[in-house]
Amino acid sequence: MPTGGGTMTYASETINRRDRAHADVEELPRPGVWMETNLPWNTAFWSDLKGKTLMRLNPHWHVEKDKTSEGFPVEDVLVEAEFRATPELTATADTFQASFPEIGLTLSARKCEDGANTALSFTMDEVENCPFTAEDAGRTMQYWLPSLREYYRLHESNSLKHRAWRFFMNKVMLTMNPTQRRISGFMFKLTVLECLFIVILGVGWFYYGA
Repeated sequence: MPTGGGTMTYASETINRRDRAHADVEELPRPGVWMETNLPWNTAFWSDLKGKTLMRLNPHWHVEKDKTSEGFPVEDVLVEAEFRATPELTATADTFQASFPEIGLTLSARKCEDGANTALSFTMDEVENCPFTAEDAGRTMQYWLPSLREYYRLHESNSLKHRAWRFFMNKVMLTMNPTQRRISGFMFKLTVLECLFIVILGVGWFYYGA
């Protein structure tokens, strides 16, 4: 995961998903409450952000690649809800809004402190017979808003490090579903352990071998 610029929130991280999914409602992010990112406003980022990219930044949304006439099929593996979503994105010089009318969810960003800061928030309107509730939205926002913030951080500058991480995110991580990310994370950790084991064997042979 990116270093020096924050840590992305992914399904591949070791988390107790069941405990988070059943956390007290009082502990969940609340609709209409703005979360400051401590990052400057970047109009180009919000203007260029694609709906599918935004959805894939939710580490618990399994988004199908192909869009149907009713929207993208989505499975929220955290709250175990399935629905379809067609994000409607609106960006201005000072604000950004992504609406998901099928589930009543709206994710917003706004410029603060004359552009020196950016804030994120969400709202939820009740939709009849919708499997995704306001409480579900709060639970998934525990991860979605921080994940969006850290992806936003990668666009803070155009340095080689940030460009490399953006390429990795766009071409690798955001093309995977939550299960694939979890497996990739496990395989990466296993590979690191194998390399460490080989190094230890090499050092041991060098100092203590015949």
